[in-house]
Amino acid sequence: MAPDRFSALAMAMGPGVHQRAILETVQFRAGGQAFATLGWPAEGWAVVKIAPVRQAWALALSEGLAPEPGRRRKAGIILVRLSGLDEGVAAELLAAAWSHAQGPARRGGRAGAPSPSVQVLSA
Repeated sequence: MAPDRFSALAMAMGPGVHQRAILETVQFRAGGQAFATLGWPAEGWAVVKIAPVRQAWALALSEGLAPEPGRRRKAGIILVRLSGLDEGVAAELLAAAWSHAQGPARRGGRAGAPSPSVQVLSA
């Protein structure tokens, strides 16, 4: 898969997706969270962040996917080798990452902002 095609798929995930150049990479963000980075850890690669409980599902999609080594190995960080990656697999993986970014606020979110999953009741 060409990097331009991966970028187009990421940008088409839904409303509010934007990209930001960071050094030699392009980061895709939604809901205030990064869900994919193109060009990391090197040219021809990308990385996506999905829900950790979906990591085994994601890794079974393609041999071109691997967990990030080190302390984030089980945190839902998936390394994506673009060479030979099927477009359908890329779309499924990006959709899972985009959906995860849309989820409830995680560490580092705005203090005092209610989570989208919290119902506020008036007295």
